[in-house]
Amino acid sequence: MADCATGIEGSARRRLTGMDRNTIAPSLLVLGLAVLMSIVLPSIERDAPYRHPLRHDQVAELAAGITLVPTAGWDLATGALAGHTRSPVGTTATTEIVDGGVKFVVQAAPFAATPSALLRRIKQISARLDRTRGSSVATRTYTVRTTQGAVGVGQDLVGVSRQGSVVAFVFRLRGRATGEGVEVVASGPKGSISRRRDDIVAMIRSIRATS
Repeated sequence: MADCATGIEGSARRRLTGMDRNTIAPSLLVLGLAVLMSIVLPSIERDAPYRHPLRHDQVAELAAGITLVPTAGWDLATGALAGHTRSPVGTTATTEIVDGGVKFVVQAAPFAATPSALLRRIKQISARLDRTRGSSVATRTYTVRTTQGAVGVGQDLVGVSRQGSVVAFVFRLRGRATGEGVEVVASGPKGSISRRRDDIVAMIRSIRATS
């Protein structure tokens, strides 16, 4: 990804694969969310039992210096809770919170450009993965603001039986030269998404930088 690592010094760090070390995490970040948009969103949900219901007082650590307040009663499928990790959460991490057939997935990794650029890259890769499906229709992009005041960009996707939203933020954390990209995908059956819309919005708006 050209946005994440360019220049003479970057060229010196290239591996045999042709990828700069600084681009690997952001590239996987964007590719992972694109796959979710292309494959998970249109697919039929396979229910899986989760046994980690979240409480009101719990906070999810999305990445080093980034947190989210999950809705009580949802289940933590993947990720870390503040105060419940044996080792610190790094700058690249995945968190998945589920409730019934609805999935709320957050991926975080260093990203140097803007939220709009991050969302644009997701859409470009998703379009290539999904070119033959024609399974979902995207709305216009819109501004998303957290309660802390961070501004991101979002877009809704609607399929035949499923729908979802993808939201991108880039946080500028103190002491870091590169921003932290945070991408959210919420997806599920149309009725289930509608009933949980307030929960989804509240969780997105609760994302905050702690450093």
